[in-house]
Amino acid sequence: MSKIEQYIKGGLEQSLYTAACISILHGEDVVLKKAFGLLDPRISENKTQINSLFDLASLTKIFIATAFMKLVESSAVDLDDPLVKMIPSFCGDTKNEVTFRHLLSHSSGLPPTVDLYANHEWDKGKDYVINKMISEKLVYQPGTMVVYSDIGYIILGHAMEVMTGKRLDQVLNDALLDPLNWKDVYYKPGIGDSKRIAVTAYTRENRGILRPGVVHDGKAIALDGGIAGHAGLFGTVEAVSKLGEMFFRGTILREQTLSEMIRVQACYNNLRRGLGWQLYSPGGDDVSGALSETSYGHNGFTGTSLWVDPGNRLVITFLANNVFFYNSKSDSEKFKDFRAGLHKIIVNETKKQLNR
Repeated sequence: MSKIEQYIKGGLEQSLYTAACISILHGEDVVLKKAFGLLDPRISENKTQINSLFDLASLTKIFIATAFMKLVESSAVDLDDPLVKMIPSFCGDTKNEVTFRHLLSHSSGLPPTVDLYANHEWDKGKDYVINKMISEKLVYQPGTMVVYSDIGYIILGHAMEVMTGKRLDQVLNDALLDPLNWKDVYYKPGIGDSKRIAVTAYTRENRGILRPGVVHDGKAIALDGGIAGHAGLFGTVEAVSKLGEMFFRGTILREQTLSEMIRVQACYNNLRRGLGWQLYSPGGDDVSGALSETSYGHNGFTGTSLWVDPGNRLVITFLANNVFFYNSKSDSEKFKDFRAGLHKIIVNETKKQLNR
């Protein structure tokens, strides 16, 4: 067993997750692709497989951002179009200045999130929730800060529906997944997939039983039962790795479009953002610190991550159900440290292979 495998197995023993899958591409070679643990710890025979599905949480954002850039390439929209042009109700104060570029780079001025549960608003329907997001006031001048915002990506997904006249899942399929014959990444998995889905939680406060295939994110639930721009996708480690591999090889978008997505679009307090992607941050955050300065990636709250490191010629995809054991912020910090350690071991081990 390699040091990488030992480390991931250690995460199981520390109760950081019950299920995990990893895929590591180094150059042109897949050096590790493996599944660990149990999809549901109550069922000992239900072992995690490479084709197991995980709630991707915010990894949804990079799929949606890439699909949006496909729409840009087709001239359906421009990055610097003001959002009010597509959604007239998004107006007032400095809202008229907010562009799609701002939304994609988390520099729009929108707050991080809204609480739909305090006043039992989560079940009032998609239109109500969308209008609530659109009516949120900006908390800073657009383009002057970086504040990670689910609201921004919820509104981005809605704008994509407005400009195409299709529901967001169909937009994603038409613009990105279907043309590339992309399998095993989608919203709202069916009953037939339930036995290959990693349990994120048995129950969730205010929502009762959380059956396999129901998205963990409450705002996504409020939007078409799990179809949203910020969260909602389920996928396998191979399906997510495919996204990273196509960025690494430069085959997913035109060269100019891809370069635009992974260059610095916004920077604040050493946190650097591209379009959809988080970029290497010089302060050494939870994951990019171990990677090269050319790296870019994204994490998901449920325990998922995808990082592309051209400098080290790596694509690292790690899917886990960390929220299964999540009880406090300290649990989140523990997993954050674990993920940083995983990346460090991967970089060190692949460098050792080159020196042999």
